Amino acid sequence: MSAIGAIFATGGVGASEVGAMLASLGQVPHDQSGSWMSGPMGIAACTLHTNAESRECAQPNVSDDDQLAAVFDGHLLNPNEIAADLEAKGVRLRTGSDVEIARRAYEVWGERCADRFLGEYALIIADRREGKIFATRDHMGFLPLYYREEQGRLIMASDLRTIAALSKAQLEPDHRYIAQVITKRWFLRDATPWKGVKRLTRAHTLSFDGRRVSTCKYWVPPTEVTIRYGSEEEYAEHYREVLFDCVRRSSRCDAPVGVAVSGGLDSSSLFCVADRLQQSGQLLAPGITGYSLAAEEGGNAFELPYARAVAAHVGRTLTEVPLFDPDIDWYTQDAKWHHGIPVPSNGAMMLGMEKQVVADGSRVMISGSGGDEWLQGNHQYYREFIAERNISGYLRALRRDGDAYGWMKAGKLALRLTAAELTPGPIRSAVRKRLRDRRRRLDGPLNWLSPDLRDAMIEAEEAYEADLPENAVHWSKHNIATSPFSDLSHSLMRRQRAAIGFEARHPMLSRAFIEFSLRTPAEVKRRGTVAKALHRKAMEDILPPVILERQSKANFTNTKIDSQFADYVRNNAGKQLADICDLEALKPILEVDFNAPEGDYWAWEIWGLYASAAFLYQGNCVTEINPATGVQQDRK
Repeated sequence: MSAIGAIFATGGVGASEVGAMLASLGQVPHDQSGSWMSGPMGIAACTLHTNAESRECAQPNVSDDDQLAAVFDGHLLNPNEIAADLEAKGVRLRTGSDVEIARRAYEVWGERCADRFLGEYALIIADRREGKIFATRDHMGFLPLYYREEQGRLIMASDLRTIAALSKAQLEPDHRYIAQVITKRWFLRDATPWKGVKRLTRAHTLSFDGRRVSTCKYWVPPTEVTIRYGSEEEYAEHYREVLFDCVRRSSRCDAPVGVAVSGGLDSSSLFCVADRLQQSGQLLAPGITGYSLAAEEGGNAFELPYARAVAAHVGRTLTEVPLFDPDIDWYTQDAKWHHGIPVPSNGAMMLGMEKQVVADGSRVMISGSGGDEWLQGNHQYYREFIAERNISGYLRALRRDGDAYGWMKAGKLALRLTAAELTPGPIRSAVRKRLRDRRRRLDGPLNWLSPDLRDAMIEAEEAYEADLPENAVHWSKHNIATSPFSDLSHSLMRRQRAAIGFEARHPMLSRAFIEFSLRTPAEVKRRGTVAKALHRKAMEDILPPVILERQSKANFTNTKIDSQFADYVRNNAGKQLADICDLEALKPILEVDFNAPEGDYWAWEIWGLYASAAFLYQGNCVTEINPATGVQQDRK
């Protein structure tokens, strides 16, 4: 994982600006740093090496004629395939590094190079030949890129702290974005907590030539079901092939790789798959180590018996690390240092385990995130069967659901989805609008907002909906794949990990894995009350029965910190939220006892209120890098 940045200024870039950028980027652990300047452009990188190939090539990576310079954060999953395509075009690569492969791909295919990149990455290229900055991010937005345009000047960086350091004017909070945090209603794709600072939307490219920023989407989630087999075994075999390949590609590292083992279906599968890959000599790392969170026994996050069962199944030991559980001051100070909103408590809980991975000599950990999104399944199979006129499949699913739920409930479910699919489009749109209007009237968090922000959120939702497909099945697939909230969560976790010199990888969120899920019939993923049915079938000979049959899931709420968040809001809402909230409407949630079971229900909302209030307070004291000293300081 690296920290990268760029400046484009029509009047020319000064050494002090590039120095300030490099100093800000360099505040996170890294092995090598460097910068490049030419005319109106300057770029910089502070590189943390996570594989042998990255050690072969310094960043920025510069062309022989000094007209192209590239910086890269993250990793590619298909570097060998891209390298082979480049060599077929006559390109001679000096190294196997991702940054050189990405730069040469841009030279050959231009901005369409992004179509070929698979992985978790952010890339910036300074192109003197064309007089522009080019940038792109991966399909899910694991590696953030933020940018700010200022009258012929563009600044771009992988963290908000560097954007603030390079900005000509003090940044101001964006209340529309904060309204999303408060309500947990996420509709703004490119917004950030700061007005005038945007995030490059995931699965997009950006170019800036000194006059305007232009962006282009390069990947759209597929929606049509195209993978069809005659038996469950065939689906399971294909699924195993995809999963094993995604884990193998994600393991590319020159040190042992950590694997997060929660004891759930997803992370347990990845641990077992990684073990088999190592045993067969296919793992792209010298070894693996399992890590598990050691929550308090009897608590809602206690999963060690399951995690230990998985470790025993493969004959390995686990490193068990207590949950990181700081007081509220840690969240507030961490957010201020990063120049953003505080991380949620379930994300912060991981920090102790992540630090242990680093202390043990690894810089990469494989995560099971993504299984809930892409393996869970839903009952949209009724709509798929109706659209395909597959009556036998429809009746088969109805019989199965009747046995699982009872015929009354199954019949109502099937009838509702059938009616929705057969209803003409204009009528369906009118019904959706009426239901949305009713939901908004009854939406408590939405009504916490001041009237102007409530209207702004409704407008943002309308724009978000207009960008999604009309077909409900396709709508669901696009919504999961492009949700602005997941972009935020990836960015927050990346920020936490970058600060300790650590990179997480997510096989179940790779493009290959997502596209397999989207192209597979909904029926094979969910069978009545059994979620992740295809995953369970494929893992029958890989997971121990106690995991394979598991239906429960841990709950990582934290009543202690939720109570502290609530106290912070009670004490500060009048000063910090008065301009954007109806304080009278907030009273009911501030009366909730967050030490009681009711507190779990409102945990995300109280985090949102705290995160917003804390961010608005720190927004009055913006930090920057002093170019003369390279030291962060408060801007007065």
